[in-house]
Amino acid sequence: MTTIEVEDISAIKKKITFEVPETRVQDMIDQEYRELKKTVQIKGFRRGKVPLDILRSYFKDKVVADTTRKIIEETLEPGLDEKNIKPVSVAKIDPETLEVGKPFKFTAEIDVTPQLEVKDFKGLKLTKAVKKVTEEEIQERLDSLRERHARLSPVPEDRELREGDHIVVDVAAEAEGETITALTVNDYHMELGRNFYLPDFDSKLFGLKSGETRDVALNLPEDFPRKNLAGKEAKFKVTVTEAKERILPDLDDDFAKDLGKFETVDQLKEEIAKDIQELWENQTEMETRRQIVDQLLEKNEFEVPETLVEQRIDQMLSNSLQRLAAQGIDPKRLPMPTQSQRDQFRPEALRGVKAGVLMEAIGRQEGITVSDEQVEEAVREKAALFDMAPDYFKERLEEAGNMEDFREGLLEDQVYKFVEANAEITEQEPPVQETSEETTSEKE
Repeated sequence: MTTIEVEDISAIKKKITFEVPETRVQDMIDQEYRELKKTVQIKGFRRGKVPLDILRSYFKDKVVADTTRKIIEETLEPGLDEKNIKPVSVAKIDPETLEVGKPFKFTAEIDVTPQLEVKDFKGLKLTKAVKKVTEEEIQERLDSLRERHARLSPVPEDRELREGDHIVVDVAAEAEGETITALTVNDYHMELGRNFYLPDFDSKLFGLKSGETRDVALNLPEDFPRKNLAGKEAKFKVTVTEAKERILPDLDDDFAKDLGKFETVDQLKEEIAKDIQELWENQTEMETRRQIVDQLLEKNEFEVPETLVEQRIDQMLSNSLQRLAAQGIDPKRLPMPTQSQRDQFRPEALRGVKAGVLMEAIGRQEGITVSDEQVEEAVREKAALFDMAPDYFKERLEEAGNMEDFREGLLEDQVYKFVEANAEITEQEPPVQETSEETTSEKE
């Protein structure tokens, strides 16, 4: 029977001493030699017939090293399970020399999450902004949807160009009697008012009509690539070869039907109101949780293993790379993050780790658990968001090794709700701010 002694070095580090009896040491050494004898070839002996004393003279160091490694591998994890220790990481393993006829000892320093007794998590004083969706917010979303679904139609011949028109132009540019090749273009597409060609250039074209030509004078930017022309006056001959205007769709039932799942404008408005309300509630929930964590951290001081913080930083960096990949940037072409860049994430990572430890501890203290039925229900809900079959979504979680994290996330949600339910909440009007330009989800 292996003897295990546990010493608390700190709240986040333990030193564990394992003593393996000599009988097991001998059995494992003998097993190593038996396995070695089956495969080793030494001149003068047939495979499998090499005497034990010859094997010892040739392979003693190898057998001792391999046996030491195997004993540690087969003893460490079961020993931690026996003592109900969940390691964050193994900081160091220090084995003694393995000898025949003697017990074998080794020590392991283990990083663990602190076993907190969280104080004062009931009766927190929280403020929560409560709002109702306004008609102005709904109309803003509707206007944004109409803009997104606008069509381009030729500008009437007698109408002058104005901001927002989409035009195609031929431009001949020169300065000091010399053609500016970089600015001389044909069939150049532009939206008036965006000033993508040159700063303040678009306003020079207002009032033109399709098919007309205008001479324009404009000072080139001070940072113009050709230094000899930077800041100098340039002359442009601009011919409008095509002009189109954005025509917004009428806000009627046909427009609602074109978006996919709606039969009437009223149904569309209801969906928009629902989306705005859900967005606001999500923002409010995040703010409430921020208040909870802030107050609990003020009331409870504790350390967390640096390993967990580094893992959280890795995850945050990985998420950043995924966002860049979604924008079409190949993460493999980017340099590895520097230590300075990692340190920028450290305060947020440390706070996130501590928040997780707090929620886990409160859940333990209050006996809050997540049942298999709750997990299955959450899987169905999440799968529906991604338009996946629940079984398929669950398989993906299991294959990625994320099922336990999924369950822990559900538990954390329940703990936050428990703390909030036991808090003193003051409701207030939200601060006045510009309405978000987020647009409603479209099911097309």
